[in-house]
Amino acid sequence: MHAAARLTLPVTVLALLAGCSNISFKQGAGGGELKRAEAACLSTTSERSAFAQCMEAKGWWTRSMDELSEIGLVMVEDAEAGATDAGVTLGAPPDAPNRGVPPAAARPAPPKKDPLDRLRIAMWAKAGAGGAELEAARSQCLTTLGEAHHSDPAAGTVTRGLYECLRAKGWAGLTLR
Repeated sequence: MHAAARLTLPVTVLALLAGCSNISFKQGAGGGELKRAEAACLSTTSERSAFAQCMEAKGWWTRSMDELSEIGLVMVEDAEAGATDAGVTLGAPPDAPNRGVPPAAARPAPPKKDPLDRLRIAMWAKAGAGGAELEAARSQCLTTLGEAHHSDPAAGTVTRGLYECLRAKGWAGLTLR
């Protein structure tokens, strides 16, 4: 079984709320229970720490994306952007004269990313979905992609192709910074 799937089976990833940018976990709970708990807590407070305390009292572990990034859990795209941007000089500031930096049309396109490259995934998240839904989406992707895209549970990696397929199905891959 995929390592990320094993992470989501015992602790169901239930929400990546776009508006609030929260992730909430509660073992064995479903999306309906999450919505009820959020509604109850939001009816008592709109302050972030009080909301988190209320959710915790109901058995939920809730963290904002900012809090997750402090502990080193970030979206794969953010981790890749940080690695790509590190050490790259993009040229002079916009108000400075052009000092040999070619116009965008003259710059070479970034290299295509190999779909068989391996990405480390700490966990998968999708609002209202759990391990069974992740495994179903993974199986669908592998049917299309083929044997070479099977994940490596020991290393906690997936191919870029499998990652992109799951991403297209609404799954967010999170990795450690």
